[in-house]
This record gives sequence, structure tokens and C-alpha cells, in this order.
Amino acid sequence: LKSDDVISYLEKYHSDSPVLEAAEAMINHTTIEQRYSFMPFSEIMESAGFGSRQNKYEKFAKDSVVNVAINAMANASVTNNDITMVMVISCTGFMMPSLTAYLINELDLPENTTQMPIAQMGCVGGAYAVNRAYEHCLLSKNNNALIICAEIASLCFHKDANKLEDFLADAIFADGIAGCVMRGDDAGEGLVIESTKSIFLKRTEPYIQYKIMDEGFLFSLNKEVMHSIEMITDPVVNYVKSTLGDDKVEFCISHTGGRRILDEVSRCFNIPNKLLEKSRESLRMVGNTSSVSVIDVFNRHFGRVSNGSKGLLMAFGPGFTAELTAGEWKA
Repeated sequence: LKSDDVISYLEKYHSDSPVLEAAEAMINHTTIEQRYSFMPFSEIMESAGFGSRQNKYEKFAKDSVVNVAINAMANASVTNNDITMVMVISCTGFMMPSLTAYLINELDLPENTTQMPIAQMGCVGGAYAVNRAYEHCLLSKNNNALIICAEIASLCFHKDANKLEDFLADAIFADGIAGCVMRGDDAGEGLVIESTKSIFLKRTEPYIQYKIMDEGFLFSLNKEVMHSIEMITDPVVNYVKSTLGDDKVEFCISHTGGRRILDEVSRCFNIPNKLLEKSRESLRMVGNTSSVSVIDVFNRHFGRVSNGSKGLLMAFGPGFTAELTAGEWKA
């Protein structure tokens, strides 16, 4: 999908909208050049009812997650018998049993594999999973956590949703699936975690929400969310100073959010713009893929970070919630 495709959709379904002109200007300002959808926009818009959308979610997720998991394990040089926890992060669909159970069966993971399905963390979900996997791996060097993020955000698009915030969601969110493995023994290339931090802003639930409709999940974004990064400046800056020291951030794996969010990350947290290049690249090439985003940005850092560099992984989401990870890159 390209921006012109989204604008064509708006002109087809919302030609009489009083905010159409503003929406088109907003879409052209996102910096997103392309993104991916699991099915054509026209078919998504004609998908009627919660059940129909959830059936599509389940089919696409099951068709995709196994290969992603196999590739993640191969990249981490682990086998199915080495996995001690499987985590599936997704806020755009619902299944019970979870995709964690599906993966245990399809990958023939050990019968004592711990399951951790994470369904209500939104965009912060990928970083939240990384931090919980770290806690699991602290228990034993033999622990290895398989993390799969699977988001089909296009199932949250509705042809009858006609507010400017609805058009913003249509403009930036995209479908994606990604996976990685956290090894308890720190073997291999990647981020060796040294500490984590969770931050929660009280009384900010309306900033990012779902409305559960007969037609499916409807994403709701309050404009106040644009000030959320500034509101957590002090705890983030203090965490960075206490873990990495002044001017010691040499890489930053940040959830993409949107152009404005990344600008605020740089301004409020004193993160040089050059360290957000891969986040901006991810946003430009695949849009905001919610929980998948931070894993995609993480992947884009391989081969580009020097051994021993100190840096951060971070993401933000509903609550309002932030998850931070500090550590050293091992190449």
C-alpha cells in the first residue's frame, strides 16, 4: 500500500467528509512511502462483523507464524528442544487457545514450555515481551524465549469510521509479523541486556484505546498522546544516565510510532537524530506495525552497530506505558 492508495480509499468511502482535505494533508506528511496489508483494502472494508474479521486473523496468523518462528530459531542457533518459553504478542486479533499453543504443537516444542500470550499492550508489546523474556532468562542460562509479534492492523480499519483520528490510524498502521529469540547464555550477536524499566502514566487510558464494536476492533487515538513522550522525560533521562551515563547512548532501537513521536523521542530524551535512522527507515518502508515495530528496527541494526556499543531499546503504548531496555551490543 502507498499513500495514494489510502487517499483513494478515503475519497471513495468518505468523499463528503468535512475533514477529508485535512486527512489527505496529514497522510502526505507521515513520511510513510509504503506498507503491507494481508489482503486488498477493498476486501478489508467489505469484511462485515467481528466473527468474519477474527476468522481472517486466525487463518493469516496460522499461515505465517511458523516460518517466522523457524527463521528466528535458526538465526539464534537454537533448536525447538532448546525453547523454554514461547511468547506471542498481538493486539489486533483474538484466539483461544492462543497462538502460543499452536506454535508448541506445530514446532513440537517441549511439553513443559511456558506460554505467555500478550494481547493488550498495543505498540509497546514488543518491548514488553523483550523485558519479560529477559526476566525469564535471568532464572537460568539454559532458558531461551521465542518471541513472535503478529499484528494485522488492517482488520481495525472500517469504512464507516470517519473521524480524523480514524483516518490517521488508516494512514500509519500496517500489518506485519516478526520474531526473535532471547538466549539465556548471551551467545550470538545482538543486544546483551543489562537492565530494564517500566513506566506508567496514571489517568491516561483515553490516549490509546480500542472500542470493541460488533464490526470488530476500532482503534481510538486521542491527540493528547502527542504530549506523552514529553511527560515521561524525567524518568527516561534519569534511567539513561543511571545505566549508560551522560552521552553514552550509541544506538537506539525505538518503536516507530510516527514521525512526530520520533521527533519527540529525539528532542525530549536527547537522542541524536542519527541514532533514530533505522526507526525512521522502518516507518518509511513498512509503516507503524505496532508491537512488530521494535523487532523490525532491532533487525535493521544488525551489521551496523559496533561490538561493545551501549544503547537502548524502547517502545510506547496504551496505558500510557513505556518499556525501556539498556544494554551492550555484541557483534
